[in-house]
Amino acid sequence: MTHEQFIQIRFLKTVEKLSSVQIGEKLGISERTVRDWWNLSQYPGKTERESESILESFIPRIESLLKDCPSLSGTQIYQKLRTFGYSGSSSTIRRFLNKARPTPQRSYLPLDFDPGEALQIDFGDCGYLQQGNRKIRLCICAGVLCYSRLLFAQLIPSEKQEYTFAFLMNAFQFFGGVPRRIIVDNFKGAVLSHPKGGNVEYHPAFLDFCSHYGTTPTACNVRAPNEKGRIENGIGYIKGNFMRGSRFNSLEEAQCSLHNWLTTIANVRIHNTTKRRPIELFEEKEKSALLPLNPYQFDCSRIEERHVDSRCRFKFEGSHYSVPVAYAGRNVTIKVTPDRIHVYADKRQITSHMRALERNSIVDDPGHFKVMLDERQLAARQNFLANFLALGKDAATLKRELENRSLDPIPHIRKIMTLTNIFGKDTVVSALQSAMENQVYGAEYIEYIIRLKQHPADPVESAIHVTNGADKLNLTLDQPDLSVYEQ
Repeated sequence: MTHEQFIQIRFLKTVEKLSSVQIGEKLGISERTVRDWWNLSQYPGKTERESESILESFIPRIESLLKDCPSLSGTQIYQKLRTFGYSGSSSTIRRFLNKARPTPQRSYLPLDFDPGEALQIDFGDCGYLQQGNRKIRLCICAGVLCYSRLLFAQLIPSEKQEYTFAFLMNAFQFFGGVPRRIIVDNFKGAVLSHPKGGNVEYHPAFLDFCSHYGTTPTACNVRAPNEKGRIENGIGYIKGNFMRGSRFNSLEEAQCSLHNWLTTIANVRIHNTTKRRPIELFEEKEKSALLPLNPYQFDCSRIEERHVDSRCRFKFEGSHYSVPVAYAGRNVTIKVTPDRIHVYADKRQITSHMRALERNSIVDDPGHFKVMLDERQLAARQNFLANFLALGKDAATLKRELENRSLDPIPHIRKIMTLTNIFGKDTVVSALQSAMENQVYGAEYIEYIIRLKQHPADPVESAIHVTNGADKLNLTLDQPDLSVYEQ
């Protein structure tokens, strides 16, 4: 049945209203064929048998293509065959390829572990936590003892080395001992390179960590999910059982809730594989098999160099941290811990900050800028005084006389400089000269003189009237009659 015949059947039935017998006679096909096809809503295309018959003549060419390049996809072969006249579908080619080269199924040997033998660790992304105006990334770091399936987990901001080391130390405290091996996926904080079929190159700091606690690192082979199946199942369990639907107001609240969930739910449930409670199997057989815990904690910090900009800040993980102004433009050494950033220069610690959990933060210590602010204020004061003294010797005389009287000259100078902006320099200089001649000192007198000279006929209100000599202040007053007070 061709597509054209299918359309003819539909037309004759729906438009011309012919019976199946009439349609069969008209098209030269059987009545039964007409009935089989006229109820279909759309043309189904060629049958599988028809498609395979079309493909049959192209099979030698497909085999030749696969011989030259065994990894060719069905789509690539379809595109090549079309140039040779192939009219079938790409799905027919893919069905043929599935039969010709079936996908091999990987098989895995089950991994068994002795008590205390190994701890598997891995990470899982959990999105972000909104804490006030801050948006903090959440990452699950989880570890499971391979024998008992006892689980430990923490929420950390990233997979950085210092966070991972701190997590492992907390895990050892939680277990009360150290497993003989730590099985890790190939994250950068532990594994520098792991070529297929080659030797693993571990991070020197991770080797130091393992040596400190007497354990041995083991890196999973690339694309070998069975080697870390226990912890991958653990990550999925945490996401599905603890994280799903949970809301937290802070990272501290989330950490506390996670710890409570571990002790009350995760480690006391019946495990699907062992059919035992992890905590019971741990206490019974695995706890005593762990290595003793080193009483001295490993220094999990890392050291980096940073350059301080002209604003007295250095950049780390997208955030900016302040240092004292004396170190602007210099290089400093930072010691990064999970919680703090310690800054060193000149063989000593010059400051320390809480580590920002979100990018684009500005972490400043106001004390770092005090010296710079004091210097700027001093410079502004000196520039201010220089501009005042530039008014001439009378300005210097006024400043000196005010200081001799234990008065702060700055308020007076500030007001006089304001008068300079209003009335002009020459007017103020003239008023200063008059004031010094009359031995009166203060900004009020300078303003009085200026206004008096500009409007000599107008009365000018002032706290004191300027005279040409102290002798003119000797006034004679009548003796008051005090007899009224004697009555």
